Amino acid sequence: MTDTWTFTRARPDPRLRGYVHDYCAYDERTESFTRRRELPGDNVVAIVNFGPPIRINGEPVGGGFFSGIHDTYALSETDGAQTGVQINFSPIGAHLLLRVPMHELAGQLVELDALFGPRLREHLGNADDPFAYLDAFFLRRLDDALSPVPSVTRALARLRASEGRVPINALTDELGCSGRHLSARFREQVGVTPKLFARILRFQKAVGLIDSTPSWAAIAAAAGYYDQAHLVRDFQQFAGAAPTEFARLRLPDGGGVRDAP
Repeated sequence: MTDTWTFTRARPDPRLRGYVHDYCAYDERTESFTRRRELPGDNVVAIVNFGPPIRINGEPVGGGFFSGIHDTYALSETDGAQTGVQINFSPIGAHLLLRVPMHELAGQLVELDALFGPRLREHLGNADDPFAYLDAFFLRRLDDALSPVPSVTRALARLRASEGRVPINALTDELGCSGRHLSARFREQVGVTPKLFARILRFQKAVGLIDSTPSWAAIAAAAGYYDQAHLVRDFQQFAGAAPTEFARLRLPDGGGVRDAP
């Protein structure tokens, strides 16, 4: 059985920096599996689908969707072929460009056309340079966007720089705001609480260390976990598998994580 996938990645226009992280056009044909586990991450993801409908947790999604930040994995399923474009937004970028409170998207999938209408998908499918078209589309929307809340942008930067290690009470002390204020504004512009966002960052760090670190105990320490038990807890919640099982399910060359048979 042969599985193939190709990715073409591009960075957005510099004027979109901080709002859109990157674009990825993909084409995939798989025979050995049809389901993946889509892990929580620190981005808001949009999929523009040009192939057969994708099923997410058993529900068909035709033209594409937005996925807010989740606190567990989702199951994506295809008929063995898919093609489209993935757009990775920063949470604040998604908030400003979509013009919706991000807690309304957290843990949810929203049809692409419900937020942007069919025009984006139709024009993108016919564009000679799809990445240039996306740049122009988002730059037009950015012209009318509101400014982000400074405390949230600073908190995001600090959490990312520390890879989720900074304690939330230390973060609020640095920012000079209450935990209640930061949590409320963070949920509005990011979608989840700072504490959950920090856990996702630590989990992502741990996943990135699997191939280069000799033991799970060493990975837990390097990723900022209190102990290995906390690492196992997060793998169970975010990936639905213990760390060793998760490592077995990973696909090569950035192909993601297949679902257990």
